[in-house]
Amino acid sequence: MERTLKPFYLIGVIILLYYGCLSTSPKPIRPEMSFRLHIIRHAQGTHNIAHDKTIPDPPLTEEGIQQSEDLCRDFPYKEKVGLVITSPLQRTLQTATVGFEQSIDQKYYSKSSGRGITGGARLSLEPDAQAHSSRPCDTGSDISVLQSRFPGLSWDTLDMDSTFPAKKGIYATDAESLQLRGWRLQRRLEEYFTQLQNSERPDIVVLSHGGWLKYVIGQDVGVKAAKWKTFEVSFDEDSRIVVESSLSEDA
Repeated sequence: MERTLKPFYLIGVIILLYYGCLSTSPKPIRPEMSFRLHIIRHAQGTHNIAHDKTIPDPPLTEEGIQQSEDLCRDFPYKEKVGLVITSPLQRTLQTATVGFEQSIDQKYYSKSSGRGITGGARLSLEPDAQAHSSRPCDTGSDISVLQSRFPGLSWDTLDMDSTFPAKKGIYATDAESLQLRGWRLQRRLEEYFTQLQNSERPDIVVLSHGGWLKYVIGQDVGVKAAKWKTFEVSFDEDSRIVVESSLSEDA
């Protein structure tokens, strides 16, 4: 009897193993982590008051500089910011360096300026965050021009893609290219948040332009000059931003 049952027992084991190998096990669940992201629009530029889109890479107005100083004073998370990502256009770079002077590490400013703080946030000039159109007001300046206009910055600590400011290739202004720019930045944001998550400064600021902010967050974002919106975000399996909640705003 024992010899008769043994072959059937072995056949049953083989069948179970076979179908067990064919079965599709569920994908491992990606651990969900949330991060705090601050979306900020640049302060008032000269093209804003003149409604003149032909001004090349316009700087801030006097009011825009004051708005940036107000941002520096009023932004409530300045001690938690570990990375400031800014469009490399003149008005956004001005807003970032003035508005986050109390967050950005002093190494990004010239030693003689006395600006920035010890152990502060990184500063990143991000061409993917530049303005969405190819009009003169939305087209950046050559790096040599920026260096001459911002002598108070320590340029040897700042990297810049050599393609910028050309509005072509990966920085083209058609709808598909704008979407791709947004997705590229979202993927990098996930990497940056992961690097910062266990630090004393886990937050990230993205400082950009009103017409492009929606590509950062994946939805329309209405933000006034030098104001902010703060979001709790996570990332899906494709490293795209998922907005969990809106925490605060001064928009």
